[in-house]
Amino acid sequence: MRKRYQLENLHCPDCAAKIEKVLSKTEGVRKVNLNFSLGVLDVDSEYDIDVEKIIHSVEDDIKIVESNKRKYVEFLPLLFAVVLLILSITLNIWYLLILTYLLAGYDVLLRAFKNIKKGFVLDENFLMSIATIGAIFLKQYEEAVAVMILYKIGELLQQMAVNRSRRSIKSLVEAMPKQAWLVQNSQLQRVDPKDLEVGQMILVKPGEKVPVDGIVVEGSSYLDVSPITGESTPRYVTISDKVPAGVIVKEKSIKLQVLKKYEDSSMTNIIKLVEDAAERKAKTEKFITVFARYYTPVVVSLAIFTSFVIPLLTGQSVKPWINRGLILLVISCPCALVLAIPLAYFAAIGKLSKNGVLVKGATFLDVLANIKNVVFDKTGTLTHGDFEISKINGMNGFSQDEILMYSAHAEVNSNHPVARSIVKAFPYIDHSAVKDFHEINGLGVRCSVNGKVIHVGNDKLLHLEQIPHPQDVCDLGKESAVHVAIDKEYAGNIYLNERLKKTSEKAVKLLQERGINVHILTGDGKEKTSTISERLYGINYHAQLLPENKLEILENKIMKTGKTAFVGDGINDTPALARADVGMAMNGFGNDAAIEVADVVVMSGEPIKVVESIDTARFTKKIVLQNIIFAIAMKSFFIILAIAGKATMWEGVFADTGVALLCTINSMRILLSRKKVG
Repeated sequence: MRKRYQLENLHCPDCAAKIEKVLSKTEGVRKVNLNFSLGVLDVDSEYDIDVEKIIHSVEDDIKIVESNKRKYVEFLPLLFAVVLLILSITLNIWYLLILTYLLAGYDVLLRAFKNIKKGFVLDENFLMSIATIGAIFLKQYEEAVAVMILYKIGELLQQMAVNRSRRSIKSLVEAMPKQAWLVQNSQLQRVDPKDLEVGQMILVKPGEKVPVDGIVVEGSSYLDVSPITGESTPRYVTISDKVPAGVIVKEKSIKLQVLKKYEDSSMTNIIKLVEDAAERKAKTEKFITVFARYYTPVVVSLAIFTSFVIPLLTGQSVKPWINRGLILLVISCPCALVLAIPLAYFAAIGKLSKNGVLVKGATFLDVLANIKNVVFDKTGTLTHGDFEISKINGMNGFSQDEILMYSAHAEVNSNHPVARSIVKAFPYIDHSAVKDFHEINGLGVRCSVNGKVIHVGNDKLLHLEQIPHPQDVCDLGKESAVHVAIDKEYAGNIYLNERLKKTSEKAVKLLQERGINVHILTGDGKEKTSTISERLYGINYHAQLLPENKLEILENKIMKTGKTAFVGDGINDTPALARADVGMAMNGFGNDAAIEVADVVVMSGEPIKVVESIDTARFTKKIVLQNIIFAIAMKSFFIILAIAGKATMWEGVFADTGVALLCTINSMRILLSRKKVG
């Protein structure tokens, strides 16, 4: 059986590691995963076990809760302890300082005592207790109390920072709708979205969130898609349009047919992807975890050596050396490293998920930060796959308006992308005017509009129907062109361009400015691809490729020059998505095969999100390096000062809790950053 538990008061990564280790060794447990970043514990066991009891065998303060309540270290006792400290120093009453110490640090002392009984010695509670008790025995009362209070303040701020990062993902879970309106026998019934079945009909009212993926069967409305894509521009949907779970209906009610069950819907999959991503560690995280495992025993051993061996060898007084050793104990906690580094990655994953980019693990952030090549598929990735009219040429006395009107009526019954683009440009269609419609495969259409015979198609259609036309119109250049004839007289032509997505040009330009090589690999023809390449600053392209050809060029030519991201949107792109250093799937709605294979999913399908992802990854790498260098440098600096007798215990607390807090705050810059791409 598999169960998920929400943990409260889990703010120390070392505690999380101990709980996970003990649970994994428990009889009957097949698999355990403790997601520290989310405070979520998953246990797969053969039979029911008392998970809370096992957790308390490691840490008494950690509790299983129904929801993730924000509960920090008690603030009032800490404030009272600060007041007592000031009063004690002012009045110079030493026993009042002892009382203040117990008030501020009783829970630290209690946890240390309990952990010793459980066999966990080298944790931060034990180290802080030994260091401050030692200071009291050396009659450094003020320093012992102040150190404990500073430690607790740092612990409080650290908890707040951890919970801040967790809320970036928790907001996704809380955003899921809690009810749905099921339509049965023309009646509305309020139900739990988890109980909906594929094929059922639901009604979504204005202001409500769509509970499951569906298709519109009645009505039309604008949707707020920002919960899924991060985009603020509303999206219009009408009958036959697919609607993902989690979006908000803005204007009018729409009736949907359920396409997927709750657990398979878009928003649920987003949450699963982000939760799983938090535990896919980058190489840097794994290195820090191993480093921290050896760091604490080494520094504790150094503290013992400093306290007793050095004075024994040198014949000096033991008291000052013990003081130095106690300071080393305070410094020896590795929290700054084991907390701040994962938080930086998690903050990046959380921020990107809010902006509609799902990264399946921290390791892919590391790769994105070092990307040298970005390879785009063309249709559906850089372009919409449809066309827009660029020019209308009238001949033989026919006007542009006449050509557009007749061609739109002639094409209204065709499903060809070019036909749909022409019809879209002329919305005033009189269907009753169209008679005798015939579609000639690969050539065009022929019909009657208001009694006139209309031909719309390519040059081959003109020759087939023996319609006289100027010889120079056969040279179509690199644009798609449609010829129009009215009553067998050549009327003119319409030139169309494939429609670029709104951010394609900006994305390519910004990628090039960042020193990244941009390529197109597509199965489309050379002429069309060449046109798109010219419109996108002349980027490299390879056209008329089968999926295996894309893979061959990717492996043998592009990937050899550096880390490569492939960006695609369909099943035919899955081999390249899987082979690239980072596969990025565009247009997340419905492309299940691409989403499954890809390492990153761009829900909005806009190319600019590729740039945002790389920028965020590079910023995260910068923050991680800053944290590592700062933490190790400060720890090393204060260790040297402590051994040399130049550091106080106050400074030792800064080297421990202070450095951890500063690194955590630095990691939060990723979440708080409002920098726009461009």
